[in-house]
Amino acid sequence: MRFSILDRAIFLQLFVIIALFMMIPSIVAFVEKDYFVGRTFLYSSFAGVFLFLLISIALSNIVKIQNNFEKLVSFILAYLFLPIFMAMPIILCFDYVNFLDGWLEMVSAFSTTGLKITSVGTSDGSAFQLWLAMVSWIGGVFFWIGAISILLPLNISRFEIIVTDFPGGPSNKGDKSSNSVLNCARQLIPIYVVITISLWFLLTVSGVPAFKAILMSMYVISTSGFEVTSYDANNIFIVEGIILLFFAFALSKSLFIRDINEIQKFRLFKDPEIRLASIIILAVTCLFFANSFIVLIEENAEISLLILFKHLWGIFFTVTSYLVTMGNESNVWFNDLYYPTSEMTVVALMGLTIIGGGVATTAGGVKLLRVYFLYRNAAQEVDMMLHPNSIPSKKGKGLISDNKSNRLMAWVFFMLFMAALAFFTLVFSMLFNDIGPGLALSVSALTTTGPLFVNAGYELLLTDVNEIYKFLLGIAMILGRLEILVIVALVSPSVWRK
Repeated sequence: MRFSILDRAIFLQLFVIIALFMMIPSIVAFVEKDYFVGRTFLYSSFAGVFLFLLISIALSNIVKIQNNFEKLVSFILAYLFLPIFMAMPIILCFDYVNFLDGWLEMVSAFSTTGLKITSVGTSDGSAFQLWLAMVSWIGGVFFWIGAISILLPLNISRFEIIVTDFPGGPSNKGDKSSNSVLNCARQLIPIYVVITISLWFLLTVSGVPAFKAILMSMYVISTSGFEVTSYDANNIFIVEGIILLFFAFALSKSLFIRDINEIQKFRLFKDPEIRLASIIILAVTCLFFANSFIVLIEENAEISLLILFKHLWGIFFTVTSYLVTMGNESNVWFNDLYYPTSEMTVVALMGLTIIGGGVATTAGGVKLLRVYFLYRNAAQEVDMMLHPNSIPSKKGKGLISDNKSNRLMAWVFFMLFMAALAFFTLVFSMLFNDIGPGLALSVSALTTTGPLFVNAGYELLLTDVNEIYKFLLGIAMILGRLEILVIVALVSPSVWRK
């Protein structure tokens, strides 16, 4: 009889881990003498562990190794059904939160979207604030692990993740790599934890209260869009500067995943994602700053170096935040009287979220590497038009090279993303009777950038929305997190055979 957590499906492994993690907000609630909330989290934890034990006993005599296709199905089911269990303490503690609202709130957190559904995240109880942050944090590291250990062996957009990213990289034969998920988890979780603790320590040293700092750290590292900087602080530039440094981990996987033999050869600005992100951030920041400067002149406002620096900093932080699909605006940007508010600015911010961050990171969107390949394809097509007899150049080495196959996969994903965006925009436009908020909500969900919808100037009490729209919104957030190409892989016979 085999009775081990590691022998179970990925879905069940994550289920029992979440059940055990529920004890942490339970302890916080008991410390605050909120005994009802503490008991609710504790009993939910016990119920989850007990259910896992029953399933493990029932399957203890079945020895079966999951192949890669089964891992992919388990990976997808986790985003659909685990939020139901995550939402149980919230549903039981709040009368105004029904089943579907609780599920949607947890989908928003687990997919690192950060779209506010209920007022649970702003409640007085620290346990619920901590639980929301923990779910977002777990969702971030879960996608990290899944992208490397599940999507890579299935050869889905394989150029995105180089085989040598791990010593003895994962095999394409899923039935011979049953421990691939565990091996990736052992390498990635320590990195994820160290980055989170480092950010928490720096924020605490800079003057942020310890509990607020841990919430901010979890949200930032997972690029979850729940508010992290919307509070009064004299050292806001230091706090936002620290957060800005850790945004870099959402721009390229090369900053935290590299073969030990490649570390000495690594050059930061030779990474195509870092280069492209730098160009985009600087270009958009300059355009926004020029617009802001013109507004200051037209309003005959007092202009000084300090005011110009505040404008520049607020724009730079906000642009970077949207590019990594977090969507939190700088306090300087938000509180300043002359920050850009035009429709052109909103469209530009939508464009940043659609581009997104780096592949195999917690960021959403189309991803920088795909955009880079699309740019290379366009440049080569123009070159072939000008010089029909020329031989196309090939840049890059190994799987990262921008060959024809990589460009094709990037184009296919981009078109699928645009098709999904058009569909959900049509659906949500019927909810608002206007295409503007429908587009904003669709982009927020598909790019996992929850704050974009509210920051674009639209308001909607999602708890009052029809159940069908709530379910479709949850599906849109899951699609945005999993990436549409992964869903398409389910109907691909080549993936079944692997």
